[in-house]
Amino acid sequence: VKVIDRTALILDIFAQHAQTHEGRLQVELAQLEYQLPRLTRLWTHLSRTQGGIGSRGPGESQLETDRRIIRERIKKMKERVGHVRQQRSTAARGRDRRLIPTVSIVGYTNAGKSSLLNALVGSEVALAENKLFATLDPTSRQVKLGDGQTVIVTDTVGFIHKLPHQLIDAFQATLEEVTRADVLIEVVDAADPHAPEHRATVQQVLQELGAGDKPRVVALN
Repeated sequence: VKVIDRTALILDIFAQHAQTHEGRLQVELAQLEYQLPRLTRLWTHLSRTQGGIGSRGPGESQLETDRRIIRERIKKMKERVGHVRQQRSTAARGRDRRLIPTVSIVGYTNAGKSSLLNALVGSEVALAENKLFATLDPTSRQVKLGDGQTVIVTDTVGFIHKLPHQLIDAFQATLEEVTRADVLIEVVDAADPHAPEHRATVQQVLQELGAGDKPRVVALN
């Protein structure tokens, strides 16, 4: 029977929901970093492969080969995610030059962040589903406010209690949208009996990102 722990389950859900190239990159990086220290149990039944010329000495074991392959893949993925980060910061600098204020919608997973973005924009720009982690790829849209002002509003990945650190590392580029924002809108599912705990989790993740003290509007859904 395949047995998976909580982190592996969350990573599996993320893998199913990643739509964009960036989302897939970040999920794969998180999965590889999660797998690397857990390879040992998978390969205990295999003997060592034979060595080089003449095949006298012991070669690399299958486990060592897999570790090497995964490490090389992690290195490549980190480079590609780093490239995505650079693209994001270039886009953010462009926004800063135009002096358009930015707003990030944050909150626990499935609290209604995408629905709020759709309501503000007035059309279905973000996928809104009654599912955990329906949004992995941030969606940014211009929203015109009543007094002639324009802001850029970004829907972000939902937080969860004890979000696996592999995900926070891998999604750093995406989560930087939160640290760059001028204002946060924290969406709270007011009907959820665990809403106070969810708010505490959101605060904890924001603190970890260095965005805990940003100006915030709380939106009860």
